[in-house]
Amino acid sequence: MIKKISGLILALVIALGALAGTALADGEKGTLYVSFPTGNIRIAINILAQQLGYFAEEGVKVEEVNLGGMDALTAINGDGNLDLLTTGFVPDLQAIGNGYDLVIIGGTAVEGGAIIAKEGEAAKFRDDSTIINIDAVLNARLGFKRNEASWVITRQYLLDSGVSADQIAAIEDEASGNVSFYADDTAVAQAVQKGEIDLGFLPLEYALLYADAYGLETVTAAGTLQENYVCCRETTSAARLAEKEEAFTAYLRARIRAFEYYKAGETDEEIRANVVSTVVKWSGKEPDYVETYLYGGVTKYAVDPNTKGIIKYVEAANNSGLLKSAAIDYSTYDITANVNTGAYLNALTSLVEGNPENAFYAELLAAYQEAN
Repeated sequence: MIKKISGLILALVIALGALAGTALADGEKGTLYVSFPTGNIRIAINILAQQLGYFAEEGVKVEEVNLGGMDALTAINGDGNLDLLTTGFVPDLQAIGNGYDLVIIGGTAVEGGAIIAKEGEAAKFRDDSTIINIDAVLNARLGFKRNEASWVITRQYLLDSGVSADQIAAIEDEASGNVSFYADDTAVAQAVQKGEIDLGFLPLEYALLYADAYGLETVTAAGTLQENYVCCRETTSAARLAEKEEAFTAYLRARIRAFEYYKAGETDEEIRANVVSTVVKWSGKEPDYVETYLYGGVTKYAVDPNTKGIIKYVEAANNSGLLKSAAIDYSTYDITANVNTGAYLNALTSLVEGNPENAFYAELLAAYQEAN
């Protein structure tokens, strides 16, 4: 039958086929060096996009780099071999205060913090009407890492509930003995266990991870105090985004597709099992822990940049003194200057247009319009 096709049409068919194959070639749209901190499953959407082949299908080659925090942002801002940081948000603000030309292009997760107490003592810090017992919290000995997000959110909740800034400032004065600062999450958990502090503030995964080992109990998740507060963001530099815009767009398309697959696992047991096993193989974590983390409410995954959420978190960060410590003047600073939603919108729009029957992509587009 092929012999009956005219030479012109046949040539066109072959050309289109070649183009399609090229579009799916791994790395055709460029290579991105992306932070994949060893064992960190907060980046599960990226893990799925890599391990299930979505990055390759979209034509972007993603090289995994075990780098995070300020070291990653310094590499991104300069000549280092890293294009994208996928974890954290506080380091982004600190780097921006140092003059780094960063842009947030997507989301990794929202929420994910927790308030913890010694097992059997959490109930006295809860209140059915106000979520947390504000008087009990104000009179407790608190402990956390400096600029811990779960405390930033709790602090803002206290302000919104009528607690004065002076009251909170008194609590945060280390000389008062009401607050202790720790170098890492393990030290916070151990301090609660030893009774050195009454309440600790941790990422929720560490609260769960240390619960049995240190006899801890979660008072509440920080997400109950402020729903969908931004957590980890996808951050690059303006220069790298301009240089590799096509690769970033392909990268974000792959992440959206991986996010769709992850969400399908909420109702499809077979997909859920594959998601969990994929993340287990990459991370080396125990299957039960991974499944609880991914589908047990430990964190909420998100791919949208969420400009409004970023603005709200930056306000809370300013109230907590974080911006001042990062040398950012909130009165003149506009965080939207460091948010670029263009690549994400292009990626999402192309998926919506190419898949008009896909309700999930349509919902993401509606959510984008609301959040940005």
